[in-house]
Amino acid sequence: MAFSSSKSEEIEKVLTSYLQENGITAEGISAAQLQTVYHNLRPENSISLRQVSAAIETICFCDLCFKEEVIDVLNEIDRRSFLMRDLEWEFNMLDRENIGTISEEQACFLLKAVHGKSANKKCREFLSGRVLPGSRVSLQEIEVCLCDPVDLELSDEDEQDGSKQ
Repeated sequence: MAFSSSKSEEIEKVLTSYLQENGITAEGISAAQLQTVYHNLRPENSISLRQVSAAIETICFCDLCFKEEVIDVLNEIDRRSFLMRDLEWEFNMLDRENIGTISEEQACFLLKAVHGKSANKKCREFLSGRVLPGSRVSLQEIEVCLCDPVDLELSDEDEQDGSKQ
């Protein structure tokens, strides 16, 4: 259910109204501001600020969204929001003890389910960047990594793993 250009007028109205009500005149729209705009457009969907920031970075290659990129960023936020619904269910299935965390191995399993052949690199990056290596993983800790677009360029190790299958 993507935002189409036919919805541009509605989005433009919501965006303009929000910016005017909050006295924002800057060209760039922050993640927090865009999260509010998204919630006004899709009140039934929730999305974390980390996901909105990642969506802006994915589309705009910086930490601000410019007006001409709003539709593309909203579509990326939508993609992440709908993917998170599925991932929450899958995460809960792996969390058999119902404590809100899974093992690092299970987290890498989820990464492989979403990212396929490029998951080895993502898993290594995720594990090496953890504050407490070896500890259990919450969905909030891994959500952005899970929802990032699939890397179409495989590392040498990923390619070797793919050829073994």
